[in-house]
Amino acid sequence: MKIRYLKFKNWLLTLAATAMGIQFGSCAVEYGTPEATYHVKGTVSDPSGQPIPGIQISNYGYPIDTTDAQGNYSYTHQDFPREPIPITFSDIDSTLNGSYQDTTVSLSTTGIHLSGGDGNWNFGHGLVQFDITLTPKS
Repeated sequence: MKIRYLKFKNWLLTLAATAMGIQFGSCAVEYGTPEATYHVKGTVSDPSGQPIPGIQISNYGYPIDTTDAQGNYSYTHQDFPREPIPITFSDIDSTLNGSYQDTTVSLSTTGIHLSGGDGNWNFGHGLVQFDITLTPKS
């Protein structure tokens, strides 16, 4: 509940500042708010289980990685503890690896064990393993 209050308060402050012509840079975590670091990794495959190379991985609309020849991806995500991680898988190479529908998921971080935090605002880091099967375009 406290995190939702902080997000709402920050949203209101940003809205008021924007109305006054003040602009802020984009950052995932604001100073003084709790944060956790998630190491997100997995494999992207087709319905037959074959890995798909060349799939773009995006977070909040920003490209962050592309699957390798074995369909693997990996990146680090910082956010509020226990917040879901939005991730989009996009086939950006036309028909080179086939043609697959873009897929957006919200990865749950609930239940992810976090370790190494300082007991204050830094909740530590954890691993999020997510494998996905993409649907071919018809």
